[in-house]
Amino acid sequence: MTKPLILYYAPTACSIAPHIAIEEIGVPFEARRIDLGKGEQSSPEFLALSPLGRVPTMIINGEAVTEVPALLTYVASLNPAAGLTPPLGSLAYARCFEWLGFLASSLHVAYAQFRRPQRFLPEESHSRDELVEQGRDNTIRFYREVERRLTGGWAAGDAYSIADMNLFPFFTWAWRLDFDVRAECPKWAALFDRVKDRPAVQRAVEREGISV
Repeated sequence: MTKPLILYYAPTACSIAPHIAIEEIGVPFEARRIDLGKGEQSSPEFLALSPLGRVPTMIINGEAVTEVPALLTYVASLNPAAGLTPPLGSLAYARCFEWLGFLASSLHVAYAQFRRPQRFLPEESHSRDELVEQGRDNTIRFYREVERRLTGGWAAGDAYSIADMNLFPFFTWAWRLDFDVRAECPKWAALFDRVKDRPAVQRAVEREGISV
């Protein structure tokens, strides 16, 4: 018998993306909150599941799987009729996974340099301030690249997809950068508002207790 999905998430983290995806496809799952402020990500119990101590972590048939692109792709595959990925072989399909790759390998890494410099340099390093500032500058540059890539429709073409869900948390993080994302990225702001209004997104946001 297939075991129910378990999603470990933290409010305001990138785990909101697979959280939204599960709500969109309508399969049963259990949501378990990890309080980053209390250090629950470093507890022995959680590290046994996610050795790097990061969310999202999903328990699939009793085994832990991590990384947002993997979880979004897996969840979308559970209900192909929901159409959360574009048709196989289409340009939109390539664009969808281009977005997932860009967000994971470029934007998220730059944001981590800004917010989590300890992942890249030791505490005593004299270069930490420079890394933080460069990370901020790179993140803003990538935010502007998101805006350039958007056409005014959905991220990967004419239909809502996991790419739109993946963009969702990054928009909400812009305030930390002292960057007016609504003024600087109007196409992204319009996309975010359309995503935010979806019932599945509202359910995930309400469960996490966050304001968007």
